[in-house]
Amino acid sequence: MSIVNRFIPHIHQVPIKEQIVKARSRLGIQKESLETMAIKIQRKDQELFERCTGAEVSKDFARARLYANECAQVRKIAHIVLSSQLALEQVIFKLDMALEFGEVMADMKPIVGIVAETKGRISGIVPHIASELGEINTMLEDLSEETGPVLDNTVDVQTTSDDAKKVLEESSAIAQERLTQTFPKLPELALEQNSAPPESLSATGCEPGVERRLYEYIKTHQGNLHVSDASRILDIPPDRVREALSRLESEGKVVVE
Repeated sequence: MSIVNRFIPHIHQVPIKEQIVKARSRLGIQKESLETMAIKIQRKDQELFERCTGAEVSKDFARARLYANECAQVRKIAHIVLSSQLALEQVIFKLDMALEFGEVMADMKPIVGIVAETKGRISGIVPHIASELGEINTMLEDLSEETGPVLDNTVDVQTTSDDAKKVLEESSAIAQERLTQTFPKLPELALEQNSAPPESLSATGCEPGVERRLYEYIKTHQGNLHVSDASRILDIPPDRVREALSRLESEGKVVVE
C-alpha cells in the first residue's frame, strides 16, 4: 500500500449538517447583535424626540429642527437594522428547515443571496456585523458548491435571486410598519427633508456624525460656540466637540477666532 493510500482513510470532510449548524449559530449571534442595537437606537430616538418636543414647546424652533433631523437620521438607521434583523430571521428559519427535513438543495441558493444582500445593506452602518456576515456567506457558498452537483441543472438561477429579493422586500416592508407603530411621529414644522445617507456606527454606539451636528449647532447660534454649552445640549463629550470643531476648521467650514 502506498503512503498516499494509507493516509486517505484519515481525511474526513466536515458533514454538511455540521456546517449548517455552525452557520446557523453564527447567524444567530449576529441577529442578537442587531436586536441589541435596535434597542439602543430606539432609546436614542426617544431621547432626541423628547428634546425636539421640549424645544418646540419653548418656541426654540431652530433647536427643535436640529433634533428632528437627528431623529430622522436615527430612524433611517433603525429601518436598516430592523429589516436586516428580520432577513436574518428568515435565513435562520430556512436553515432550521434544512436541518429538520434535509431540504438543503432547494434552500441554499436563496439563503446565500439573502445573506449577501444583507451584508451589503448594513456594511456602511455596522461594519463589524457586515464583516461577520461576509465570513458566514463564504461558508454558505462553499456549502452550496458541495451540494451543487445534486441540484437539477434546469433550475433557473434568476429564480433563486428572485426568492432572495422577495424575502428582503418583505423584511423591509415589515420593518417600516413596525417602526411606524413604535416611533412617535415627528413635529412637521420642525422636520426638514434630509436625504443624506445614514452614517456608520461604531461597534457599541448609535449616534450620527458629530461634525454635522456641531455644524448645525453653530449655524443655529449665529456662529457662536461655547464648548461646555454645546457638549451639554448635543450630549457629546467636550473632547469630541473640540475634535469635531478642529476638523470643521481644517475643512474650511468654520473659522475659529
